[in-house]
Amino acid sequence: MTTRQAILKFPLKKMKTIDEVLDYLYSFINYETDSSYSYESIHYNVDRTRRLLELLNNPEKDKKIIHVAGTKGKGSVCHILSALLRVQNYKTGLFTSPHIDRVNERITVNGREIENDEFIEITNILFPLINTFPSDNVPTTFEILTAMAMYYFRMKGACYTVLETGMGGRFDSTNFSDPVVSIITPISYDHTDKLGRHIKEIAAEKAGIIKRGKPVVLGYQKYDVTDIFKIKSEEGGSRFYITDELCSFEVIDESLKGSRFNVNINGLYLKDIFISLAGRHQVENAVTALLALGVLDLLPEEQMIRDALCNIHISARLEIIDKSRRFLLDSAHNEDSARVLVNAVKDICIYDRLFTIVGIVKGKDVKGILKNLSRVSDRLIVTEPVTHKDLDTTEVCDVARNLFPSAVVIKSIERAIKYAVDSSGQNDLILITGSFYTTSPARKIIIGGMSDITGQP
Repeated sequence: MTTRQAILKFPLKKMKTIDEVLDYLYSFINYETDSSYSYESIHYNVDRTRRLLELLNNPEKDKKIIHVAGTKGKGSVCHILSALLRVQNYKTGLFTSPHIDRVNERITVNGREIENDEFIEITNILFPLINTFPSDNVPTTFEILTAMAMYYFRMKGACYTVLETGMGGRFDSTNFSDPVVSIITPISYDHTDKLGRHIKEIAAEKAGIIKRGKPVVLGYQKYDVTDIFKIKSEEGGSRFYITDELCSFEVIDESLKGSRFNVNINGLYLKDIFISLAGRHQVENAVTALLALGVLDLLPEEQMIRDALCNIHISARLEIIDKSRRFLLDSAHNEDSARVLVNAVKDICIYDRLFTIVGIVKGKDVKGILKNLSRVSDRLIVTEPVTHKDLDTTEVCDVARNLFPSAVVIKSIERAIKYAVDSSGQNDLILITGSFYTTSPARKIIIGGMSDITGQP
């Protein structure tokens, strides 16, 4: 079925239920689940989003936008920014991806998700506008969600908008924005089939969000990519701030509940700050967010910083769930993310044995992910993500058994969880990772259906 045929199956009438809306939304091309499209402007571009926004009378025009791109940490930085703005009583819109439980999570104002009736209302506004597009150039699912978010933020009177890019930056639908600041989080190898095989090629794509005359904040980097962003900033007359040069921090205590740290934010010294996100990398994300707000003269007072950072929760980022067993969910889906995850597990987790359930979609660095996970796992269970994306479980299994000969394959995530629960003891830890398409369904199973799996309430 072509995209145009998918559109025409919906009559030109108002949709009344969220299921109707979701069926309509997912009838469009969705690059998150279909990677078959070549990475070129005929497929990936910002023009369709710009036109949708124009048809909506440009809801983005009066918004102060903070635009965040990167390979790792961009979602966390966005959540931290939103919390730090809200604590100052700025009404703040937040657009992130992907979602864990339901699509509403992607669009929030002051931490509250868009309601189903609001989702339906805005989709009905967009429906006739989408039908004005040429049949061979209709918006994608993500582009529609981007326009919906901006319309919703205007509807709710948001003062600041925090936008997380989907993939890349240059062609991303969020790149319509003229931000007050652009933030680049750590660059790593991911989407190499689209963004390039070399780290500098990937960085160049991310640098596409930098706008002339608007400040740029570069977060902590593992790879040598600073010059890519510095040159791009200088070309456009944009002030360039390097977090690693202007800030420093010291982690003084860490656990799965979060980290305590001392920090210097470009000359502002704060002691014993607690962030309720686990892992040293989340401290780095917090420091990057704080520097960006300092650049904008929006740094909160010290007590506000403390209040904001100690109350942040993000699903499936080193998230611990206690049921009949302890589960640790983290959606690490590339080699560097897996390395960060493993370091966090070694540093802050206490357990007798680690049971790792991993599901990886095709095209990812399978060896890089599994090489890290195999170093700390006592049992390794390969499962299949729940997605329309291509899978190659045979490859994942072969690599897993080469690194970890006793690895087992259980394609059903529910059965993989049951196997881990039945094989583990009370003092063991069950890690679930490899993809959002693995952690998301696993989270639903653990939270909503553990009585079915374990026979216990």
